[in-house]
Amino acid sequence: MRVKVELIVVILLGLLLIPFTPVNAQDSEGNPDAGAITYAENCAVCHGERGEGRIGATLDDVFVTLDADTMLTQVISDGREGTLMPAWSEANGGPLNDTEIANVIAYIESWGTTYEPPVPAPPKPAVVIPPVAEVDGDPNVGFTLFQQNCAVCHGEDGRGRIGASLTTTFSGIEPGAFAVETISKGVEGTYMPAFAQSNGGPLTDQQINDVAAYVLSQQHPASAPPPAEVVQPASGLPLLAVAVAAVVIIVALGVSVSKGSSEG
Repeated sequence: MRVKVELIVVILLGLLLIPFTPVNAQDSEGNPDAGAITYAENCAVCHGERGEGRIGATLDDVFVTLDADTMLTQVISDGREGTLMPAWSEANGGPLNDTEIANVIAYIESWGTTYEPPVPAPPKPAVVIPPVAEVDGDPNVGFTLFQQNCAVCHGEDGRGRIGASLTTTFSGIEPGAFAVETISKGVEGTYMPAFAQSNGGPLTDQQINDVAAYVLSQQHPASAPPPAEVVQPASGLPLLAVAVAAVVIIVALGVSVSKGSSEG
């Protein structure tokens, strides 16, 4: 009996001597470094840079489940009906493949660990964008805000992604006012939320004007349809000429027959 006790003690001591290695997010199936970029481009607009919540839900205290990976995969892939959370997987019409979704999950699960990939720096315009007359905003500041808040749905160049294309000039007398109103209040029944702080969103009135200025600076008139082919009315001269020629021939034949009869 004493031998067994000593053996157990030795085993326990051996286990205690095994060096402890904390779980690193890089050991998961996804790549958290790549996931940090994908998250910043697609998720931070709603959930915040570290899941603190913004327009969408917080992500730091809602995953109380035995299988967080499966739950996260399902929510990201399929979306959540009745909310602002769309389906992100390519299989459901979204822009992300399975690897990108796994990378995002690995990045989310890196929060609170000793390993946290850096958040990408805010994007800047490649060239200075001139101001627009329709709204009092800075389109250069608006570019950065657009990439952080709008590109996820409307694409980096505004040509559309999950949301509508914004490159065609807004119809109406005041496109600037329309842009500000839509950004501020959102569009009910769609994935377009209200961004104004006065409506529960994250942007100030000036930031909304900046975004609107950038959007308007990138728009161009819709392509005009090709002009319709104009069919000119047919001229009556050719028909008249044919009729005259026919009359002349008939008269000539008549004269010829009459002359022949007289000679006979």
